[in-house]
Amino acid sequence: MIYFDNCATTKPDPAVLSTYTKINEEFYFNAASPHKMGLETNQLQEEARSQIRTILKLDHQSIIFTSGATESNNMALTGMARAKKAFGSTIITTKLEHPSVLETLRTLEQEGFVVKYVKFKEDGTMDMDHFAELLSNDVILVSVMHVNNVMGAILPISEIAERLKDYPKIHFHVDCVQSFGKMPLVIEGVDSFSLSGHKFGGLKGQGILVISQLRNITQTIFGGGQEYGYRSGTSNVAVNVTMSKAMRLASENMDMQRARLYQFKQDIENFVKQFPGIRLNSHPNGAPHIVNFSFVGIKGEVIVNAFSERGIMISTTSACSSKRAKLNETLTALHVPEDAITGSVRVSFSKDNTVEEIAGFKAAFKEIYSQVEELLKK
Repeated sequence: MIYFDNCATTKPDPAVLSTYTKINEEFYFNAASPHKMGLETNQLQEEARSQIRTILKLDHQSIIFTSGATESNNMALTGMARAKKAFGSTIITTKLEHPSVLETLRTLEQEGFVVKYVKFKEDGTMDMDHFAELLSNDVILVSVMHVNNVMGAILPISEIAERLKDYPKIHFHVDCVQSFGKMPLVIEGVDSFSLSGHKFGGLKGQGILVISQLRNITQTIFGGGQEYGYRSGTSNVAVNVTMSKAMRLASENMDMQRARLYQFKQDIENFVKQFPGIRLNSHPNGAPHIVNFSFVGIKGEVIVNAFSERGIMISTTSACSSKRAKLNETLTALHVPEDAITGSVRVSFSKDNTVEEIAGFKAAFKEIYSQVEELLKK
């Protein structure tokens, strides 16, 4: 089996699994309990929080452990929008965002907030002039992802942060799920950002929200007051501690891994674009681990199934939304033609992939292409 769907989830690192098991065996106590073992368990969790702070090179920001980036994004967006409602009602985002952002903002629209979307140019870059036009004194929140999970587009976080210096009222949130461990995070000038452990060798159900103005967001989960009172519920200490372990492992040798992933990306891109009827969608200057291309005129699901039958796991769009019967919003926003959108597939790599697997992909591609070539729009 060749696994090229690492944007959907990655294989847990063996060291992460080992740590998770050990903590569950030795520190299964409730971190809120006042007895000795409860205090020691809480201390272990706080040490993990401190390690994450060091890994991310944080200063004053708070770290909230969550169940993943979906919860982190929901918490940041709803909490901050409702807290700032007296100061304005406009939120700026893009159509490239993950459903955990887009669907949250659509829910906020029902509460009276106004959501505006930044346009993208024909070359796939964000239209910063249009972004400047959308800014006003009524804007209270900007939410933009660092790396798009469908196309691998890298959004201009530093430039956005620079533009927002003239609007101190605006909270700037960034979804960093697809960038951590593959490329350096850009967090200067960012007010909050989210991470998800299972995207970089960690476990499903573990994530964090890093936020600089914790006291300014409204509470969304009520109960026993865990996580500074913003995310009540018995702490999943084993998951939280292994989040720091996964982050440390993903940070090690990142530059070398990034260069290796770029080689995979360039190899696949140069290979597929030789074939008539294949449209390369991903940007050459995009993230190192994502390639998106289309079998124009053929449904992407057909291609995914053909690869799957040969033991190669790839994806159509986002695993969180691929079953929805509508055109992908990211590809539409980036001006990809409709027949190419329906035929698009995504290949995504991790540190576990090999040169031999790239060769296996190419061989399978040639087989599949020969079977569907007559159906392609060239």
